[in-house]
Formats: sequence, C-alpha cells, structure tokens
Amino acid sequence: MEKIKSGKVLRIALAILVAVAVWLYVDSVKAPDVRVKANNIPVEFSGENDTLADKGLMILSGYDTTIDLTLKGPRKVLWKLDKSEIRIVVDTSGISDTGVKTLRYNVVYPDAVSGSQIKVENASAFTVTVTVGELSTKKVPVECEVLGEPAAGFITGDLSLDPAVLMLRASRDELVNVSYAKVKIDISGANKTVVQAVGYELYDYNDILIENSNIRANVKLVQVTMPVLMHKTVPLKLDFVEAPGSTMAQVTYQIQPEQVVLTGQKDLLEGIDEILLDTVYLQDLEAKQTLTYDIVLPEGIVLDDKVDTAEVTITVRGVSEKTITTSNIVCHNLREDLAAVLSTTELDVTVRGLSADLDNIKPSNVRVVADLSGVKEAGKHTVPAAIEITGTENAGAKGTYQVVVVVSAASED
Repeated sequence: MEKIKSGKVLRIALAILVAVAVWLYVDSVKAPDVRVKANNIPVEFSGENDTLADKGLMILSGYDTTIDLTLKGPRKVLWKLDKSEIRIVVDTSGISDTGVKTLRYNVVYPDAVSGSQIKVENASAFTVTVTVGELSTKKVPVECEVLGEPAAGFITGDLSLDPAVLMLRASRDELVNVSYAKVKIDISGANKTVVQAVGYELYDYNDILIENSNIRANVKLVQVTMPVLMHKTVPLKLDFVEAPGSTMAQVTYQIQPEQVVLTGQKDLLEGIDEILLDTVYLQDLEAKQTLTYDIVLPEGIVLDDKVDTAEVTITVRGVSEKTITTSNIVCHNLREDLAAVLSTTELDVTVRGLSADLDNIKPSNVRVVADLSGVKEAGKHTVPAAIEITGTENAGAKGTYQVVVVVSAASED
C-alpha cells in the first residue's frame, strides 16, 4: 500500500510540473493576447495654451471629455501597463477658426511599455468633438480666507500666494463679471509653517460665487504659504577671555538691553539659548569703555523688538599698566646645525596687572623668549617672542612682540 501511495503522489507531482511547463511555454513563446479595460481617461489638448491661443482661439466645450478603451496585447506586456499613465492626446495645431470641430486623438503609453504591441480593440469614442470660440483673457487677483487659529503660543506671519494673480480664459461674456479668485487654508492647531496647494473659486463683484466650468485659468492650483511662528526670549551675552593680571574679578559690565525677543520657526528657535555679541579680551580693555554692537541673528530669525543694536558698558578697576625695558632675552628651538646672535638686545614690554603688584615687577622679572623654530637657514630673521613675568600671578604682558636674530651655520668645534 505504501508503494502504491508513493507512486500516485509522484505521478501527481509530475503532472503538475508538466502543466506548469506547458503554461510557461505558451505564455512566453506563443504569447497569447489578453484584453484589459482602461476607463475615464481624460483627453489632453496639445498646443491649446500656445499654438491655439496665439491664434486668438480657445476650446469652449469638449475639453472635459473622457474616453474608455479596451486594449489587446500580449499578457506579459499588458501586465506591465499602469493604466493610470495612459494618455489620450488631441493635437489642436490644425484648428484655424471658430466652430464645432471633430478631432482624432492619439493614445500615448508609458515609456516602459512597448506601445507597438498594444492595439485599441474598442473605444467609447474614436474622435473628440469640441467647440472652438474666440479667446478672451482677464487677470484677477487671488484672495485667501484663513480658517482656524494656530496652536497656543504661536503666531502667523505674512501669507504668500503663488500665483497671486490668475490669468483666466473664456469668452468675453463669461469673463466680464469675474472680480477675483478665492482660496481657503486651514491652520487650526498648526505649530509650523503651513504650505498647501489648493483649488480656487471665482467670485463676481457682489461676492457671489461663479460656477462656470468654461472659465479656465493658467493654473489649476494655488500654493498658499502661511508662516506659523513662535516667540522666544533669550539673553545677550559677551564672551570674555582672561589673561594674567586681567581677570573678571576686576571687571563689571552691563548690556542694554539684557535680553531680546526672537521670532521664527519653532525648529530654528529651539537651538538658540542666547545671542553672542562679541568675544572680548580683557587684556585689551581700558578703565572704562562703551561699545555698540549690531544684534546679528541666524538666518530665518527676526527681532520682535524694534531695537537692533545693543550698548555695552565695561568698567575695569584696580588694574594698571607700565612699560619695562628688559635685556633678559633668550633664544629657544634653534636647530642644532645653526647658531644665533641676538640683534635685539633690549625690548620695551608693556606689563598689565593689579596696580598693587606692578610696583614689585622689575626688569629682572621680565623674560623674553624668542622662538626660532621657524628658522631653517642662515641669515637675519625677525621671529616671534613670548613674554614671561615672574614674581606675581597677577600681571601679564600686553600685546605681541618680536626680536631680530642673525643666524649662521654652527661651528664644528
């Protein structure tokens, strides 16, 4: 019994394989034709907006015609066909006068499909009948009705429309009463800018809706952009850089205004916690100074206040300066195969620090260290020098310094 059952299963499996092979052969080699239907395909009129319009003509009726098609072709071809991409195109270039016209159309298939293998077996109509009249145009403004309110804590900016003016086309009598076009946008609960492409309605001079499908425009949709913004209050800041003898312990300052109100998109404002006006080096400050800064904002952010500058008053107390002439000059970082002789034997150094400590600083406390690491060959060179102040932590050299050295080849002795 087991052998009989096994043989029966084998025969069934073999029969299925043979059937599949036959089906694949017929489908790929014989390529039998199948039929598909594509319904309600809108008719397109090529040249309507340029060639026909240049003749002062337009299609008054028949432009909303749709066609149903029954298509026949190989299964493997029609299976690839996206029916939504089938186009029916009527060429209007041959129209030269007004009246009722009967026009033939072309069926255009997607590029990925071989149209030569597809035949139109049947159609709801093989021609398109249109009425052609004289073209009249009229420009009307677009108005926008804003519905709803943004989320709590948010405000709206200046609305923009693209296009802000519609070019309408129709017969003269149909256009004469059109005053403007209206679009609507709903911003209820919005916390970011709302951008929508919306349809429009036409209204007469008494604000009464005009329902006339013969009136057509240069666009079908109007893009409405409504900025939805938020406020944020942030402080104005200065970044102070300290130095020996010039620390924040001796500095007081005031920024006016201390903070500003920013307006912008939520995602931009979330990354801003302060506005940096400047980086101030304490070593360069005078006893008292008043500085004015433009308040520079990131792109896309604006000041809600009318003030766009800030005034900073800085006072430094207990700090003074004096000039010390020193001959304590040494060279560092010279290559072993070179020798250097200082041309600069004395250097005036401006020392800044706590007034109480400056009197204790003598020339012997000031050391000039010339850096010769950049010298690669013999000759006369001007090199940067660092200043070291000893005897106190409350003073430092102000400014930058250089010395002159004469470099020669080192003696082999």
